Amino acid sequence: MSFQRLKNRAMRGGGAVLAVAAFLMTAAPASAADYPSRPVRLVVPYGPGGTGDVIARVLSARLGAALGQPVVVENRPGGAGVIGATTVKSSEPDGYTLLLGFTTEMVVSPSVVRGLSYQTDRDFQPVAFAGTTPLLLVAHPSVGARTMQSLISNAKSKPISYASGGKGSPSHIAGALLAKAAGIDMLHVPYKGGSQAVADLLAGNINIYFSGIPPAIPYVKAGKLIALGVTSTHPSPALPETPALATTFPQLDLSGWFGVFVPKQVPAPIVEKLNKEIVAALQIPEVRLKLLEQGVEIKPMSPQQFGAFVDAERKKYERLVRELNITQEQ
Repeated sequence: MSFQRLKNRAMRGGGAVLAVAAFLMTAAPASAADYPSRPVRLVVPYGPGGTGDVIARVLSARLGAALGQPVVVENRPGGAGVIGATTVKSSEPDGYTLLLGFTTEMVVSPSVVRGLSYQTDRDFQPVAFAGTTPLLLVAHPSVGARTMQSLISNAKSKPISYASGGKGSPSHIAGALLAKAAGIDMLHVPYKGGSQAVADLLAGNINIYFSGIPPAIPYVKAGKLIALGVTSTHPSPALPETPALATTFPQLDLSGWFGVFVPKQVPAPIVEKLNKEIVAALQIPEVRLKLLEQGVEIKPMSPQQFGAFVDAERKKYERLVRELNITQEQ
């Protein structure tokens, strides 16, 4: 029975129906006001140790305290983030399952993967921007390169392999752009996530990797990996002496970003509440400092501002994917 028909019957004197109609008019706001009444799940579509995992674990403790319910981080790696994103897309739209989405699965994969089971603008609501970080180009010491110039010189005389977080990921796109701009051939080796790629790089099984900063920075500081540059127009606060690659190669201005998303039908009051608490949590000085030390920079955004940002990023990566002719089957 439609709401209007129910209202008409109530006006004809059905007392019980009148009570039901009154309940329907007040139920939605009350449920939003009571949110959350049980633990909230924050899905990270990559394995432990990566940049997204670091952000999620820093954020979850503060957000849980603000919401009055635990926020449980759940790692769902695989498919360059697609498995985790699909998990959240298929969940109940009640605000109890959140996605810490990354550039790859939110704006690149919808352009790259044929037959993808979701589209970001159709299936997700942007909630809050969670941080941006450039990629860090690191090399195994055996490559014999300590600058970008020496890497390119070496690559012209012997084969170079580069890792990525999956086909179509920003690290894949960065490697492909570098190869094209420098006129060198490089072998692409995709992984399920950043921590696996870093592990194989440390073992010397691959030569270079455009990594997230958190997984690689301890090994750079220990001298086990060589930092060649960051994919931005300015140095990262986490590694201020490492060159900004985009000053030489403008194509490599490719900072990755993270943000919280929910399924499309989550009520707006819940989205607004989550945005308010996430923005507040990320503004806590010790949280900002901890993330800045990992190369993650914070910029508060409303859901609407974040949505406009995501749309602009989608258009940028659609263009890059076409230029590089990157496609894959799901």
